[in-house]
Amino acid sequence: MQDRNQFKLTIIGPGAMGCLLAATLYKQDCHVSILDYKPDRAKRLKKAGIQVVSLKEAWTAFPNVTAEPESLGPQDWVIVFVKAAQTADAIKRIGPLVGPGTLVVSLQNGIGHESALSKIAKPEQIALGITSQGSTLLNEGHVRHAGSGPTTLGLVIHNPEAKDRLISLATLLNNAGWPSQVVEDIYPYIWRKLIVNVGINALTALCGLTNGKLPQYSETLRLQKMAVAEAWTLSLKKGITLDLSLEEAHDMVNSVCKATAKNRSSMLQDRIKNRPTEIDYINGAITEMGRELGVATPVNEVLTLLVRLNSRLGWKDPII
Repeated sequence: MQDRNQFKLTIIGPGAMGCLLAATLYKQDCHVSILDYKPDRAKRLKKAGIQVVSLKEAWTAFPNVTAEPESLGPQDWVIVFVKAAQTADAIKRIGPLVGPGTLVVSLQNGIGHESALSKIAKPEQIALGITSQGSTLLNEGHVRHAGSGPTTLGLVIHNPEAKDRLISLATLLNNAGWPSQVVEDIYPYIWRKLIVNVGINALTALCGLTNGKLPQYSETLRLQKMAVAEAWTLSLKKGITLDLSLEEAHDMVNSVCKATAKNRSSMLQDRIKNRPTEIDYINGAITEMGRELGVATPVNEVLTLLVRLNSRLGWKDPII
């Protein structure tokens, strides 16, 4: 196996998670870069570094940051951490990073990213994943590590060589302090994460509540259960093997609310900063698939429409 500092890894997007991972890998002497689409910001980040604070420590890392993908060349791994709605624009810029041996890995919220990524990489070069690492962007290049958790990775199409490369990535992440595993079928994990997001993100954004407050109100708890039930029913229709009863799905979402009680969901953070949300790739995706498969999803549709409307209006009411 190559020495870890001989690997080439580029993270797409200097958001909260992208900055956290880049700083974490840099701390372990890994050859890591961040590709930004804003040249001025890339220059500032390269000069000032990435600042990370957690309950245990604080440090500054200086990974390579650039807005010029041609300067990086083909990578061993390209990890996509941009918001779901930005994927189409991001892939237009990362062609120079993708060679015959490159593995493109999406660690984004929502579903369906492999379709967009297939425009710049062969299906056997694409991997999907989920992570329970938590990060909040405090300021440009300044993040708070809000909590640790497992990262799970899997290939879109089985390929022995690609699997070896994915296992090497998991090893790299494990050595950097990100507990990671590679699984044969990633889609049940993607759907479990999707169901959690369906039950939390839109409601926290609409109500201005932290995750832990959702189960404390009968109204939000009921809405959460109805939205989760629709997503769970849809997973059965699609033949996804969740190995979860509906009650267990509700318990899973409730457990995440408790474990991340003080966290503001990514969609609530988008609301606070008046940024576009990922609603169309979470609750909106459930609604679209429901229409295609004949599964009723009225609660997810209402949540989607309300988030879209409030986004258009600029989220003018105060945060609780």
